[in-house]
Amino acid sequence: MKPFVLTFTTLLCLILWHTTVTAEPEVQFERSYVSHDWGQVHILASKPAELAQATPLVCFAPNPYSGNYYRLFMEELGSDRIMIAPDYPGIGQSDDYPGSLDMTALAKIMADTLMSMGWGADGRGPVDLCGYHTGTMLATELALQYPDLVRRIILMGIPYYDAEGRQERFERLGTVKPWPESFAAVAQDWIFAVEMRNEQVSLERAFGNYLESAGAWQGKARIYGAVFQYPGEDRAPKLTHPVLVLNPHGNLKEPSRAYAALINNATLIELPELKYGIFDASPDVLASHARPWLNQN
Repeated sequence: MKPFVLTFTTLLCLILWHTTVTAEPEVQFERSYVSHDWGQVHILASKPAELAQATPLVCFAPNPYSGNYYRLFMEELGSDRIMIAPDYPGIGQSDDYPGSLDMTALAKIMADTLMSMGWGADGRGPVDLCGYHTGTMLATELALQYPDLVRRIILMGIPYYDAEGRQERFERLGTVKPWPESFAAVAQDWIFAVEMRNEQVSLERAFGNYLESAGAWQGKARIYGAVFQYPGEDRAPKLTHPVLVLNPHGNLKEPSRAYAALINNATLIELPELKYGIFDASPDVLASHARPWLNQN
């Protein structure tokens, strides 16, 4: 039998393999709750394995999904900054809000949440905001109401429509309905999340999105109501924060361009190669545009 000879190349490969399998992940996740006098807001947060000085990024999800919608994006972008993804009231693991839930109320709830976590002018400083669909309007209003809390804003997939378009969507989506008694009522959620998903989105992620949408049967109507009563044409021009609009070429391509045109000195980047399921299919592409823009002084 020939003696076993451990060559330098073999040794180097073993060292690299050991380092790979034993290295700590670059991003560490944790869940928590922030208490208010009306209930609790659930938070999915991540922090880099090593201390980082970059401004935290707060991600507001598209209705009817929880902050978990951003998990893959947080893994891509969170290696050098804290990232925070709250659940809206009545969505995910957050409690229902008993009062009227327009965009002004949502902005106050999120501002109170962030300041309770220690962010803001009287705490550890401002945060950056990222909004997708529903989150774009919330990010806009939060920055307008609490300008010292916010440094920079990223918007994607903006559901901006004129008054007539908003009213039609409000009447169709903004009414709280009784809990369904048959699958037919939630079949469209299944078709959208699972059967029509981007081919790059895993079945596990798609199934999780479906469950969140079905579970938010009543809560999502209140959030849609806030979105489609929000007068973006009046509010967006008042923004003074630096704004980056990343524009995937799904069905919100033109509304996003129109909204970007309302914002003074907004930076618009077209992403024609991205269409649907972008945070599951292409979080690396989104992070590659977001990181250099957020890292500016």
